[in-house]
Amino acid sequence: MARRTTANEPQLKFYQKLILNRYILAQFGVSTLKELSLNMKKPSLEEIDNEGVTGFHKQLIADIGGKCAISEESLARYDLNIVSHMRKINDNRDEPMVLKYFQYLSLLFVEHYLDQYFNNREALIDGLNTYLADFNAQFPNDTYMPYTAKDLNKIAIWNATGSGKTLIMHINYLQYLHYSGGKLPDDATFILLTPKEGLSLQHIDDYAASGIPARIYDKSVSRWMQNANEIIVLENTKLGDKDQDTIVSVKRFGNRNVVFVDEGHRGSSSGKDGKWQKYRDELCSDGFSFEYSATFGQAIAASNDKSLSERYGKCIIFDYSYKHFYGDGYGKDYNIINLPDDSDEIKRNTYLTACLMTYYQQKRLFLTQESEYALFNVENPLFVFVGASVNAVRTENKRKVSDVVDILMFFRDFLTNAADSIAIIERVLSGNTGLLDSRNRDIFRNSFPYLTATGMTPTEIYADILKTVFNCSSSGATLHIENLRGVSGEIRLRLGDNEPFGVINVGDDSALLNLCADNGFNTDSVDFSDSLFQGITKPKSTINILIGSKKFTEGWNCWRVSTMGLMNVGRSEGSEIIQLFGRGVRLKGRGMSLKRSSFYKKDFPETVIPEYISILETLNIFGVRADYMRQFKEFLEAEGVPSEKGQPLTLKMPVIRNTEYRNRGLYSLRVKGGADFKKAAEKPFLRYEPGVPIVILDCYSKVQFESSQKRSEGEVTKNVATLCHEHLAFLDYDAIYSELQRYKTEKARYNVNITRQDLRDLLQNNQWYKLLIPEDDLIVRSFEDYKRFERIAIALLTKYFDRFYYAKQNRWESQVVGYDLVPMDDNNENFLNEEKDEYSISIDDTRENETAILWLRQVIAEVEKAKKEKRLPSFAIPRQGDMEAISVPTHLYNPLLYLAKGNLEIGISPVKLNENELKFVKALQKHITMHADHFMDKELYLIRNRSKKGIGFFDDAGFYPDFILWMIADGKQYITFIDPHGMGRESISSSKVQLYNRLKVDVESKLTVPSVALNSFILSPTKYSELADKNVTIEEWNTNHVLFMDDNDYIEKLFTGITG
Repeated sequence: MARRTTANEPQLKFYQKLILNRYILAQFGVSTLKELSLNMKKPSLEEIDNEGVTGFHKQLIADIGGKCAISEESLARYDLNIVSHMRKINDNRDEPMVLKYFQYLSLLFVEHYLDQYFNNREALIDGLNTYLADFNAQFPNDTYMPYTAKDLNKIAIWNATGSGKTLIMHINYLQYLHYSGGKLPDDATFILLTPKEGLSLQHIDDYAASGIPARIYDKSVSRWMQNANEIIVLENTKLGDKDQDTIVSVKRFGNRNVVFVDEGHRGSSSGKDGKWQKYRDELCSDGFSFEYSATFGQAIAASNDKSLSERYGKCIIFDYSYKHFYGDGYGKDYNIINLPDDSDEIKRNTYLTACLMTYYQQKRLFLTQESEYALFNVENPLFVFVGASVNAVRTENKRKVSDVVDILMFFRDFLTNAADSIAIIERVLSGNTGLLDSRNRDIFRNSFPYLTATGMTPTEIYADILKTVFNCSSSGATLHIENLRGVSGEIRLRLGDNEPFGVINVGDDSALLNLCADNGFNTDSVDFSDSLFQGITKPKSTINILIGSKKFTEGWNCWRVSTMGLMNVGRSEGSEIIQLFGRGVRLKGRGMSLKRSSFYKKDFPETVIPEYISILETLNIFGVRADYMRQFKEFLEAEGVPSEKGQPLTLKMPVIRNTEYRNRGLYSLRVKGGADFKKAAEKPFLRYEPGVPIVILDCYSKVQFESSQKRSEGEVTKNVATLCHEHLAFLDYDAIYSELQRYKTEKARYNVNITRQDLRDLLQNNQWYKLLIPEDDLIVRSFEDYKRFERIAIALLTKYFDRFYYAKQNRWESQVVGYDLVPMDDNNENFLNEEKDEYSISIDDTRENETAILWLRQVIAEVEKAKKEKRLPSFAIPRQGDMEAISVPTHLYNPLLYLAKGNLEIGISPVKLNENELKFVKALQKHITMHADHFMDKELYLIRNRSKKGIGFFDDAGFYPDFILWMIADGKQYITFIDPHGMGRESISSSKVQLYNRLKVDVESKLTVPSVALNSFILSPTKYSELADKNVTIEEWNTNHVLFMDDNDYIEKLFTGITG
């Protein structure tokens, strides 16, 4: 029964009442980020095409074209701006930054907001208040006051730690500069406020990498002497009402500044009287502010301040908090492990030993298989213990105590009592620790698969822990705790004369050292000038254990954290809880995708995942005290993140091969001799080649969107031109050559030769391209114009390179080498041979997924049974949620598995059906069943053609049709390539459509078996009425082998076309 809501009780959680965010989403014609981003998560969309248009923009237009309140012209202009800003911050980088979909959308939201704020402010406030009035009427217990003009000069971005906040901040700076006309008023300054000095210094380095002028604030330097558009960086703790030694009066800066606030939750917990918030508001009361934080929700919850909730509810423009970040597969998995009662010494030691073993398993795995994990950018694991206070020593019941000392005492006991430690290790490995969860399961059972697989004994594991974690090859060495005199607040830990294995980073190093001495530790002070804490991120660091305080929870740039122990954290530091969590779950991922390997494989199914990598992609969190841990879980759940998350479960489902095809003489198509174009063909030079399709580069869209002049709505007759000597004379051919070489490397086209002279010759030859560009844009007015011509030249050459390459490959495969018919056999690349005739299905083992897991196990059981009985599997319940299993008698293996688009919780590899493929397979089977008499004397076989592995064709781009259909009838074998493919932007002359013609003319005519006929068809889920080209009739599309799937007779037409 639903809980009854009282008259004034809020109905919504904070993240559900972000008015500005909801309003912008509504402008895009959607109500949630999930709806807007459904089709935008493919890595291929991260690419920018030769005309400077992102894949995200193209996908967005395709998805929301008819329902978006923002014009396509504006969206194209915003996209062009974002690309321009990205190129600027990448100019000086060795490794260019690439936007993820959520970063792009965040910037797109800001583009639209700033455009309205500067150019249509009245409409902005009217639109917001109209939306707010509807919201207030719908949720009378969660109402906000109407927007006023003063509410508009602040926006906040709620992005999870590790999601690229710094990149967003830098582009926001460029966006504001763009819309403000490129310069602030004379009495205004760009200011970045940070919570601490270390973070300020890090930002200076980051700005330098992006080519943005910035410096640490210096009171002695007059604001009138600073560089134009320079950002001054200072800590918010240094702001005050009047100048003092280390305090800066806010009155120095005036109130027209543009302020960026890093870790924007800081100061908000004091509510309306919070001094930091008051100061930063004063700095920009007549200016503008951007705030950034991963923990706005936790700060609002901790403050219990309605006015603060309203402030941020009305200014948070984008919400990509941790629940979104994790759900998209970014960052590590996590285990939150809780000890209900630590008063029992034996259980406490068992628990802490298991924690240490958890870290050791990660560390050993990394060291022994580092080369296998290198592609996935796995970092050297680090064990971190964190306390809530900057100081490690506190007073309880009139005595000095410290959680740090408690941890050190555990280490000492573990190291000196070898026999006891080995016995505990044995108990932990057996899964019988006596430490049970709420469902009476041992919390460490099945937690050490890698250690178990090594076959090491507990004694061998103990010895290896000494070596691997404590940098010590023998037992009995003395634990040294040494204060580093040359480094403030650091104490190093080492065994004997070995390299230090740990560092303590606290504010009261002397007090802690004294307390350690009082507890019988061997303590000392040594001269040491290099910070071990700062060196943790360096490759050669010997530090495996870091014990510290919350002082490094904000801005600490380290990817190593893999296991975390929390000491006295969680009682009152809600925001810092998520900050800590965010430090640990950050993950670089393969190709800097930031994704867990299981999600990366969903994007790139051909990826081979190294064994046990999930252990290194998991953050383990251990609560030293249960009440703190419970608080930690509550904050996670308030964030919308499941605190009790199961380990990823991988299920294997066998496939059943259709063996009837073996004696039917089926043929497959293959390049003669299995030749590889890259390896076997002569290496061509990138030169002018007659017959390569003409390149058309349209520059009108760029000019239109950059122009401040209004244009008539009539269609423009585009000027066709070429680059002449005047445009080419002063181009930087070294830069052009470097860009083409970079593009060649990105595309792995190592078999093509490129020379500077050939590029010059190409550009001086105007036969291979058409340039659509206004005449005015061809006039050379200054030397700066050559930068524009250089970009045009690069765009033309890269487009030509694509067409040249595929034309060469096509010509070589079809004319020089040719295609062979080879007998279809069990080694064919479209079978699941590499996967040992198995699907691999990954799904989190959680209560929410219990029904789906049960269904999968039932499907697997039926497939296994059917395989033994040599029959097709039959499923009582073929569909469960977003999955479906289907048996197709004509298919060469069964079952086929379908997974709905947008489902990120489940992974199916190596191949799954999408919605249109499933529709085709069902329609085909239905047609065969309904016309059984017609097919009585025919044989039909079908197989899914695997991308990059199966049969591909190359013209303008590589094309792997989704299915191959064989029909044996009247002494002939018809081999047909079929691709269910959206035709919204495809022309009738495209290479995919015209493949049927090429197969007949270039391939079939040269085959040595006359009884084989080749064909291809495109099956369009796009309705005819939705096609861009209205000049081509349905009959013409059908004649060119494009059939529309909303036509009830499209399968009948398919078979007519095959035999006709």
